[in-house]
Amino acid sequence: MKQVPKPNTDADLIQEFLNNGGKVKKGKTKPMPDGMGLSNNQWGNTLTKEEKAARKAAEEARKASTPNRS
Repeated sequence: MKQVPKPNTDADLIQEFLNNGGKVKKGKTKPMPDGMGLSNNQWGNTLTKEEKAARKAAEEARKASTPNRS
């Protein structure tokens, strides 16, 4: 099969979209759930109860040790 390039390019398609009233806007993403692991070998796996308790205790200790600046 012969590969024939199309006459229009991505830049042409984008310009046509903008000319027809299209707008470019920044998308919003959802925040990551608290129970998800972030390291490569834990990606997508939820934390165990012990890990959640340890994370919560560390966060509470951090909040307690941080002085309020107002």
